[in-house]
Amino acid sequence: MDNQNGTQVASNNFASRFGAIMAIGSMCVGLGNVWRFPYMVGAFGGGAFVLAYLICVVVVVAPLAIMEAGIGKGLQKGMIDAYTEILHNKSLGTFFGGVFSFGYYSMNFYFFAVIAAAMYFIYVCGVGMWTTMEPAKIYDYMNTIPAVVAALAVVASLYTLHVVFAGVQKGIEKASKVMMPLMILFFGIAIVFAIFTIPDISKGYEFMFRPDFSKLKDFKVWAAAMGQACFSIGVGAGCVLTYGSHLEAKGDVTLSMLTVCMFDTSIGVLAGMAIVPACVAMGLDTTSGPSLIFRVLPTLFSKLPLGNLIGILVFLAIIFAAITSAIAQLEVFVVALSDSFKMWDRKKACIVFGGIETVAAIVSVYSQPFFNFWNDVSGNYVFITSAGVGAIVFGYMYGLEKLRTQVLNPTSDIQVGPWFTSLLKFVAIPIMLLMMVNSLFPIF
Repeated sequence: MDNQNGTQVASNNFASRFGAIMAIGSMCVGLGNVWRFPYMVGAFGGGAFVLAYLICVVVVVAPLAIMEAGIGKGLQKGMIDAYTEILHNKSLGTFFGGVFSFGYYSMNFYFFAVIAAAMYFIYVCGVGMWTTMEPAKIYDYMNTIPAVVAALAVVASLYTLHVVFAGVQKGIEKASKVMMPLMILFFGIAIVFAIFTIPDISKGYEFMFRPDFSKLKDFKVWAAAMGQACFSIGVGAGCVLTYGSHLEAKGDVTLSMLTVCMFDTSIGVLAGMAIVPACVAMGLDTTSGPSLIFRVLPTLFSKLPLGNLIGILVFLAIIFAAITSAIAQLEVFVVALSDSFKMWDRKKACIVFGGIETVAAIVSVYSQPFFNFWNDVSGNYVFITSAGVGAIVFGYMYGLEKLRTQVLNPTSDIQVGPWFTSLLKFVAIPIMLLMMVNSLFPIF
């Protein structure tokens, strides 16, 4: 029995440090990086936003990510059991852990509709649909064929279910090792191609990387950067804690999470480099918001030599990023349930809630109000609330010195001193709480 339990625990952990970094990195890297980051750069001043974003990652988000992953590793529990143990109350633990893990999982209710749109645009690029239709109108045309988009959403959802059902090592880790390197390769090809084929591309890079420091006086830039950093890496929502619980006993949390944060940030910057400078150089609208990749990019690709191929690679990279996040969103809820309730073993939870999210994906394609509701509730309110409450519970109630001395430092190549506790307690967590309050009740 002991051997069987040991084998089960081992299979629920990542098999290697590289696999852990790829899996946790793929969990962080998602639509926030490849869909949201580029249009946020365009909307909030280019280089000023990028600089503010990098500062937020270093000062606030990376320390919070290390804290959360460390607690996950230390407790080896999902969200419900983690909250229960820290709060010493089963009812409160079930409520907070259940609501927050479900909120994170419910992002898949609308996520797959966006993934399906990206899948459809691979076809758009492959056939060069912009030769027969105005590029900016292709997205509107796609909305007239919901059956096709719904079918693509089902394919994406079922693949996600398959990966989570296969488990940590054979599913999540294995898929991440393939999709993450390919995503980097595809964005890299697009960047190199743009550098050598687009006239005045240097103007685009100047916009993205030369900050106008006067814009840093605007709190909106910092609020947007902080929100993007938190959303991108996913602190507080339970994903970092859950994936941290899959680290082996000797796993290095500090180095792994610093690597993941750099990796996640680099992917966002890569996605921005593959999109924003080209749009600036060619006079396209970088402030078009969430529709940037579906309304502006087809116009960009239509004007590029080999635009069909570059478009396919860019949208494949977007799909890989989105799918890995969707995997994490299902995994967090499956682990929370299977760890806490005997009636929910891992496979049963996968099938039931994988089925529910598949149905929800179809509804999101056909119903814009349904899509908007879950995008607003789970993507905004529940996410930011879970980040704030998580910062309080994990930071002030678990015990930061215990975390530093008993979980982080004993197995880490990077030793963090008491300054790390102070940074979390007096800087990172208060800023996170301020952002939560401002998001829920705008005061600035």
